[in-house]
Amino acid sequence: MKEPLTIDLALLASYKLEEQDVLIPKLEAMVQAHCQPADEVLYNEYFQALIQGEAIALWPQLSPHGLSQSTLLLLGWRELILRHIPAEAEALINRLCFTELEKTRQHIQALTPLQTSTPAHGLEHAKLHSQPERHIALLYIELGHIESLRQNASQQLNEMLRQEDKLYPLEGGLLMILPNMAGEGHSLLAADRAQKLLKQSFTEWAISPRIGIALWPDHGQTAKQLILAAQAAAKLCSNEEPSVYQAKRDIQGRLLNKLEQPLRDALAQNRFHLAFQPQIQPGPDGPVYKGAEALLRWQDAVLGAIRPDEAVLVAELLGLMPQLTRWVIHTALRGFSKLSKMGLKGSLSINLTPSNLLDSRLAYEVENALQLWNIPGERIIFEITESAAIEDLEATISSLHALKALGCKLALDDFGTGYASLSYLKRLPIDELKIDQSFIRTITQNNIDSHIVESVIKLSHTLGLSVVAEGVEDKATLEMLVSYDCNLIQGYYFSRPLAPRDLMQFYRLLQHSRPA
Repeated sequence: MKEPLTIDLALLASYKLEEQDVLIPKLEAMVQAHCQPADEVLYNEYFQALIQGEAIALWPQLSPHGLSQSTLLLLGWRELILRHIPAEAEALINRLCFTELEKTRQHIQALTPLQTSTPAHGLEHAKLHSQPERHIALLYIELGHIESLRQNASQQLNEMLRQEDKLYPLEGGLLMILPNMAGEGHSLLAADRAQKLLKQSFTEWAISPRIGIALWPDHGQTAKQLILAAQAAAKLCSNEEPSVYQAKRDIQGRLLNKLEQPLRDALAQNRFHLAFQPQIQPGPDGPVYKGAEALLRWQDAVLGAIRPDEAVLVAELLGLMPQLTRWVIHTALRGFSKLSKMGLKGSLSINLTPSNLLDSRLAYEVENALQLWNIPGERIIFEITESAAIEDLEATISSLHALKALGCKLALDDFGTGYASLSYLKRLPIDELKIDQSFIRTITQNNIDSHIVESVIKLSHTLGLSVVAEGVEDKATLEMLVSYDCNLIQGYYFSRPLAPRDLMQFYRLLQHSRPA
């Protein structure tokens, strides 16, 4: 379906593109590299329509995966078309790009009623409608990445919902929250009814959705724990019959069993430590130290080195993230205060998780830590991920503004790996964008990724944002990023993560290497 022509689209159509026969194959190659076949056709039609001055309502037709690629593909389109149009048209292309990014954001927000009602809210609502000794069932219905299929399923499942039941869209499926259930048998009956309803309406798709069940309080206390349990159960369904979560069959459950007590002991006995990876500003007179990112490290006496993402996941599942975050913030600021007294300049970046952003005490905890360790808020940067930013956008914005009020800066981490769009950045009070290393590491071999990275950097600068490239490991990648005017470089090319003492030594060596 075509949308009304705008002035900017009409202006674009008035330009004669140079070597259009070269541009179109490049666009098609870019789309093919990032999309599944059905989305590939839609994107090719969309980009050709844009060039002709027409806009197609693309976003409702895409799969969730195709939608997740929208920002990257629009940035790639921008970078490619600028090579085939007069330089005077750059402002026009930027406006069009932001307009289309905003349409993406609005569509994602419309698909995600979690902005006002989240599964966490649904779980609390269900508790109010459950009698003592009764359970709450969370049914995850795995549907894959066909948006029309999920919409169809939502309509069918609404027929069986009681007044107190809730239904939520999740990536790859749907989540039902059913209060006041007698137990596993009652929950399996509900899941069986849901599956029969869906089978009747999905005959044309020749599929049968898999349904995983998790019960509160048996399989978790929080919505996140229960959703993960239900998703794990869905993956283990046999003969397409609904399945109740079993920890012993779940890899994540086994990880939880393996790490729960060691994690509790490590928190109680202060067995974690931090490493600091420098962030460098390249310049004509040599590299300049601008700051470092604090990274969690855990060496268990029995299990050995534990991956940080596993430690964080288990802490989230156990509801221990506030304690772990408090430890990270205070340890990082204590070390930073000591290094600052020894002459270290620059900033310190600290990572936050989605649950941190929903913690109403976060800003209070940060303020106390800044005062205790005598660190100006202006020297601290808190990093959040794309998924954390849009999981509950309004709550995220509120938390971020509270941190900004303390003088702290904010960075969006791992940009390019999720649904977030540059359009979202206009709503988030962030100062810095960090491009995920999965793009950075391929820019010297992959023209599409290099175009995307260059476009991200340029458009971020138009929004007044500083850009950090993560995962820079070689000189060729560094030189390409410098040519794109990337502000800061982080990666093994300059330094691995360092102990505090080694960070100070690195800083002094860098200072001494610069011309007087």
